[in-house]
Amino acid sequence: MKYFKLFLLLTLPVLWQSCTSTQIVASWHDENTQPRQFKKILVIGMSQDVAARATVEDEVVYFLNLKGIPAVSASSLLAPERKILKASPEVQKQKLNEEGIDGVLAISLLRTEDKTRYVQGNAYDPVGYYGGYYGSFYTYYPHMYGTVYQPGYYVNTKDVYLETNLYDVATGKLLWSAQSETMDPQSIDELANSFARGLVSHLLKRKIIVPTVTK
Repeated sequence: MKYFKLFLLLTLPVLWQSCTSTQIVASWHDENTQPRQFKKILVIGMSQDVAARATVEDEVVYFLNLKGIPAVSASSLLAPERKILKASPEVQKQKLNEEGIDGVLAISLLRTEDKTRYVQGNAYDPVGYYGGYYGSFYTYYPHMYGTVYQPGYYVNTKDVYLETNLYDVATGKLLWSAQSETMDPQSIDELANSFARGLVSHLLKRKIIVPTVTK
C-alpha cells in the first residue's frame, strides 16, 4: 500500500495490523522557564509535502484546543509556499505578532527506521484463572496448553521519529524540545493522531504548557 508522505516520499507494504502508539523518547526544557500559558500557539510542520504537514498540524491543533490551549495551524495561516519563512527574523516576528501568536511548535522529521520485533506468545497468568480454569484438570489442561505453548513470532515495522521544538515568539528562545517515536503507523492519519495525542499529553503532564481555557 502507499505509505504516507511526511517530509519524504516513501512506500510501505502492510505487513501486520498493529495498534500505533507514540512515546517521547527524549526531551529537554529550559529549567529557568516556568510553565507557560500562551495566548495562541502556531503549529508548523517543516515539510515540503503540503497535505502531510497540514494533516499533522491540524491534528496537533485539535488536541491542543481540546485541552484548553489556543492554537492555530500554519497551513491555515500561511501561504502554501511559506515564503515568509525565508524572510528576515524581523518580518517573521511582525507577522506572528499581528496574528496574536506568542508561541511556536515546530515539527520536523528526524528519520524513519525499519525494525524487526518479536511478539511474544500468551503469557502465563495464574491469577486470572483461579476459580475458573483452575477448578478442574479437564478445563485447566486444554486452556493452558493453548496459552503456554502458543508460539511468538517476528514482525517487520517502520517507525517514525519526529522532533518538536517549542519557541517563545518575543525572544525567539527555545523553551522545550523532544524527540518522539511512533511505532509502525499505516497512514499519515494514523501517524498524526497518535503523535498529536502523545505530544499534547506530554506537554500537559510535564507542565510545559498550562491550559489557558478551563475545560
